[in-house]
Amino acid sequence: MISKSLIPSGCSPVTGLLFVAVCPLLAGCTPSSLTALRERVPHKLKSFSLEHHTADGQLSLSLSSPRARHDWNRKTSVVTTPQALVHRDGVPVYGIRARRGLLLGNNRLVQLDGAVELVHLQKPSTVVTGERLRWDTDRGHMTMAIKLAVTRQDLRMTAGWAELDFARRDLALHDQVVVLDQSPQADHLRLEATALQWNLASGDMRAPGLVKAWQTAPGGEVESIQGVNLTGNSQSRWLELEGPVQLETRRAGQWQARGDVRWWLDQQQLDSPGVLEARMGELQISGRAATLDLKQGLLTIAEDCQFHQPSETLNAQQCRWNWQEGTILAQGGVTLQREHYQQLTRADQLQGQLGEDNILRLTAPPQGQVTTELELEPEPEGSPAHGVQAVQLQP
Repeated sequence: MISKSLIPSGCSPVTGLLFVAVCPLLAGCTPSSLTALRERVPHKLKSFSLEHHTADGQLSLSLSSPRARHDWNRKTSVVTTPQALVHRDGVPVYGIRARRGLLLGNNRLVQLDGAVELVHLQKPSTVVTGERLRWDTDRGHMTMAIKLAVTRQDLRMTAGWAELDFARRDLALHDQVVVLDQSPQADHLRLEATALQWNLASGDMRAPGLVKAWQTAPGGEVESIQGVNLTGNSQSRWLELEGPVQLETRRAGQWQARGDVRWWLDQQQLDSPGVLEARMGELQISGRAATLDLKQGLLTIAEDCQFHQPSETLNAQQCRWNWQEGTILAQGGVTLQREHYQQLTRADQLQGQLGEDNILRLTAPPQGQVTTELELEPEPEGSPAHGVQAVQLQP
């Protein structure tokens, strides 16, 4: 909590207000300075500084300016090119500078204008820029607006306006929020939301409502992804969207997750613990507990895997599909059904290819057990094979 007593450096504690920092303890003051103090008329200051202290005496805020004008009656000060430091537990946490400033109500309210820059000094540093800043020094709360931008390493954000809670280090962005992750690992991710709350210390992020994202780099696999109520962390580099989540890729078709999806940005991996459904041309895929590795072009489904397309269906407990190489591995209670001859193949494991013609060509490993059943059309009456309708093959 910021102390309400305000004694700028070099000023008289008797007034409890701002005074000329070049007039220490009133010694050596010019007659005009003394007249301004007695009559409380607006007075130009050759230099200006002030400090806030907490109840236990620790420095919480320091602000300085080479030129200022103070109105004693209105309790306002106009400062030029002000610079400030906000401290916490005696350590500088934020640095602030602007072209000009207005201090109201014995400096409890501050408005800075023109090329305002706020720097969160914790590494990696975060820079917030805008054209206007309004600051309640008692509450430790500020708002920034007009050409608002936030930068941290490869991360850049823009919004209509923002709020910053000094104590919690929560930065809340509002009105057409755009987040650009320009790191090569994220393939230049662009994310859009109506609001975003970001903790500058922990990296935790929350964006309520609809969220849309896509990758703008030529090699980015995600053409678009859409969900609601985003959570994430900028330090651990992950995002999570509540389902249903719609995902469209550039090479692996369209995907829909009924539940939540977590996106590991640096690994370019998406985890869907619930039901995942996909479509790539006529091929339909579904399963549970799925992982989508966009870098490797690999889909892994841990439960209830199914590949379906006209005339054939593959079911298995688990499966893995590399859509770049076209390879498929199915394990656990595998069945392959084909309409042709009503073919039904059972195996513990099948592996093979899904060709460009969308036909599955699968075989069992050398020690694997495979059973295939066929239903054949009955031969004409009187032929030697009359009455044979089913064949079972066990290699």
